[in-house]
Amino acid sequence: METHPRLGIVAACEPEAAIVRRQLSSPHTIGSPFGPLWQGCWCGQEVVLLRCGMGAAAIPAVTWFMQHCQVWGVINVGFAGGLQPHLGTGNAVLVTQVHTTHTDSTMAGLGHPTAIEPDSALTHLAAVAAEHAALRRHAGILLSTPELVLQAADKQRLGQHSGALAVDLESYGIGCIVAARHLPFVVLRTIFDTSGDDLPASVATFTTPTGILQTRHILGYCARHPQTLMHLLYLGYKARVAGKRLEAWLQHFLTLLSRQPCDDFSANPT
Repeated sequence: METHPRLGIVAACEPEAAIVRRQLSSPHTIGSPFGPLWQGCWCGQEVVLLRCGMGAAAIPAVTWFMQHCQVWGVINVGFAGGLQPHLGTGNAVLVTQVHTTHTDSTMAGLGHPTAIEPDSALTHLAAVAAEHAALRRHAGILLSTPELVLQAADKQRLGQHSGALAVDLESYGIGCIVAARHLPFVVLRTIFDTSGDDLPASVATFTTPTGILQTRHILGYCARHPQTLMHLLYLGYKARVAGKRLEAWLQHFLTLLSRQPCDDFSANPT
């Protein structure tokens, strides 16, 4: 592992990690107990990418990552589910705070602060980058839950109760780990499923614990439930939209970041 600090990028699943990986110049793969890491350059930034897996699987992977990789800060990138009706697929979530509904042992040892506040300077840069990318954007709270929220009615109730813009599984835990090391942290997530979208109950089994899509499993599900094929194709389209918008956002963000020294950024207290 090289000793000079790089920018850490953490993505839960392969479709999100692939957005970063295919843009890396001079890529180099490094082994870890949680799968490969990828090093390379993007827009003048030297980065190291971790695919951490969904939900609780992210905690040990990111803990190892922070212990063994020299990073000066961490970007958590990926998709989120909309909780408010005005958020559409591909919209950028400008995360001002990350809250959680976790009350179980998966958060043990992380300090469990009320909220994680991303680095203010990086958050401002993310907002400027989203504007440059011509994305529709919304600033507010991101909520991390222990399980996927699949049904539209549940997402709407959660949005009303929490006031959060969007939901994911990992951002709170990742933010806790990074904050404990007093390093800058920021979240860049685009909306995949909206507050009006139902997701199939089996979607949680479509990926491995390390975030790799199980194509044979998905095809088998379609064979057993052919009536869901059109719905899954529709969700695939939404994933492509969210991915393209996220890629454009990251491109502008890293371009802006390359113009500023990393010493300009410091972790906010939580």
